[in-house]
Amino acid sequence: MNVENVRINLRYDRTNLKSLLRYARAHDVERDGRYDIRKPPRLNIWTHNWIHPGCRAESSLMFSLKFDWNTASLMSVVLQPGYDWAIFLDELARLERAALGDVVYGKRRAEPIV
Repeated sequence: MNVENVRINLRYDRTNLKSLLRYARAHDVERDGRYDIRKPPRLNIWTHNWIHPGCRAESSLMFSLKFDWNTASLMSVVLQPGYDWAIFLDELARLERAALGDVVYGKRRAEPIV
């Protein structure tokens, strides 16, 4: 499996984009979260937080999201091997619900019926 770079253009209200990134910064991977904010803004989503050395060693990058401040848009998503579009949409839904109180573009995966 290869890394997949998906170009998209999901426009957010500017205040919502700020809230998403603020939430991600507050839930940084090194502070019991799973997010890592980089510039210009780029948001990395990890599998585990890094509060213990073992967690950091087991954690792997799932997605890297690139935003454009000028248009308040999510411009691209890099899907790491082993993670597909459905998993990305589920992670985006979690982030949006936590940061905004509602889902804008994400989509929760259906839980299997047992």
